[in-house]
Amino acid sequence: MKLSPDGEHIVYLTVLGFQASAMAVDQAGNAYVAGPGFVAKLNPAGSGWVYNMPISAAVSLAGVAVDATGHAYVLGSTAPGGSIQTSSHAFQQTEPNTTYPHAFVLRLNAAGTGFDYATYLTGSDGDWPANIAVDASGAAIVSGTTASADFPTTPGAYEGPVGASATANFLTRLLPDGSAPIYSALPAWIGGPFQMAADPDGNAALLLFNGQMLRFNPEGVLTFSKTGSGATYTADPLAMDAAGSTYLLGSANAGLVVKNSLFPCEQGSPAVLTVYDSGGGVLQSTYLPQGTTAASLALGPNSEVYILGSIDSTFVPTQSIASVSNGPWFLTRFAQNPAAQPVQLVCIVNAASFYAAPIAGGEIVSLFGIGLGPVQGAQAQASVESGFPSQISNVQVMFNGSSAPLLYVQDGQINAIVPWSLATASKAQICVSYNGSQTNCLQWPVTSAAPGVFTVDGYYAAALNQDGTINSAANPAAPNSIVSVFATGLGPNDPPQADGSIVVPPLPVNGLPFLACSVTGFFGGGVRPLENQYAGPAPYLVAGASQINFSVFAEIPTFELLSTSSVPPYFSSNAFGLYVSGEAPAIAPPASH
Repeated sequence: MKLSPDGEHIVYLTVLGFQASAMAVDQAGNAYVAGPGFVAKLNPAGSGWVYNMPISAAVSLAGVAVDATGHAYVLGSTAPGGSIQTSSHAFQQTEPNTTYPHAFVLRLNAAGTGFDYATYLTGSDGDWPANIAVDASGAAIVSGTTASADFPTTPGAYEGPVGASATANFLTRLLPDGSAPIYSALPAWIGGPFQMAADPDGNAALLLFNGQMLRFNPEGVLTFSKTGSGATYTADPLAMDAAGSTYLLGSANAGLVVKNSLFPCEQGSPAVLTVYDSGGGVLQSTYLPQGTTAASLALGPNSEVYILGSIDSTFVPTQSIASVSNGPWFLTRFAQNPAAQPVQLVCIVNAASFYAAPIAGGEIVSLFGIGLGPVQGAQAQASVESGFPSQISNVQVMFNGSSAPLLYVQDGQINAIVPWSLATASKAQICVSYNGSQTNCLQWPVTSAAPGVFTVDGYYAAALNQDGTINSAANPAAPNSIVSVFATGLGPNDPPQADGSIVVPPLPVNGLPFLACSVTGFFGGGVRPLENQYAGPAPYLVAGASQINFSVFAEIPTFELLSTSSVPPYFSSNAFGLYVSGEAPAIAPPASH
């Protein structure tokens, strides 16, 4: 289906008549579609085929790209026993065997009547090609995975750390005539799918399935690496524009970098679009409209962003096409310089887990946005006598009209403490004022407890060993010692504490019981409580912070959870990893609530 540039009507809607595996579009509006063993070119009106070029019967086509002169570049692999007809000047003219699938790259002439070149790109084992792009010079950039230890690489090419996977990710940029690689690298030894995009200058970006993004220059040198902690990515989440900016689309827990967001975040895992400059700096990071789950990303010629995805019942479109019934999909177009003003107050999350969920009285939270406070961050000056202030550097946060104690304020982030009075509310209106000017307000649900464990990196616990030193890989806890971890959002204290007060002896107790326990597998297999030495409000920290001291036994299970005791632990809180001497690090499953 082809839409008009304004998205208001359908230019054409046609049935191909075959199962398509990839598509590309040229500047004139011709569509190049990969079918079973052939590539077909559809004219801009969608009324007929310009050509249908057979490749081979025993091949699988993974990707198509097209250059400014109308040449189609095709990436695929042979089936066991299959082959392609290569060109005389090909980089690899023959496949090493017919036992495994082998990757190949070819370029069609502009008329679609033959190959300008066709070459294998393979080792002696199997290959699974994934993505292809072409730069302004006519160099094809391809990626995929290979099980071949002898996959062709170039001298000095980047090779990522060797992992447990038996397959490697490859990234290769070929000369425009297909006769040799400009570079051929193995960026990672890691299983799972990944995505690739390239710009006209030949820079390329890879997104691995674990959320790590790598960017390479035209010579294959790594220019920067980013790790999307807590993020999951969709089927087609990556694109690059002519300026070398990289666009990354995904679904992530709130608390990631937010800059010039056009929409407030939702609870759960909202869709988010982040744009990085050529050096890895964040140009923009915005949530997408409420009720959307992003699936695919593409760029127009002027860096307009097109996003395709699914919707739920809360999604409100800006326009609909009369001839198309409302379905489970949406298409959004963002201009390069959107007229919409960024939202100031974007999201509120648990300050320990960075999870967007209903908040609880006394919970330490982080608010994200833009223009929330001074550019240079400012910390609270607190004391046992006065506690934490409700105003720092002319910044105030209001929950249902009550001032919240503040820990830290800055332009893009505020750390605050939810007033205890919200314990009896079902929802909260959250507003921020800075220098007398109020931001937009967020409506947020309230619950009795919203547990979250503080971590050092979103993964491993911010834990203290028995000697008071910080737990780490270099300083693990000794077996049979006592370890302390810290949490927030565990409900009210008894007796009640004042907002922002510092807890001192005699210590109150938590109204809701909780404990540290161990899990020997995902989703609660082998749950058992640890020997808890203390579980209650953290002494000499702000009321709302909790501390758990527990004994680490010699045979520590794989997972450690913090929980309220009223429900199974694997349903109630985020997990945390803990380093223990003589044992492998405890690895935490994703945060759940």
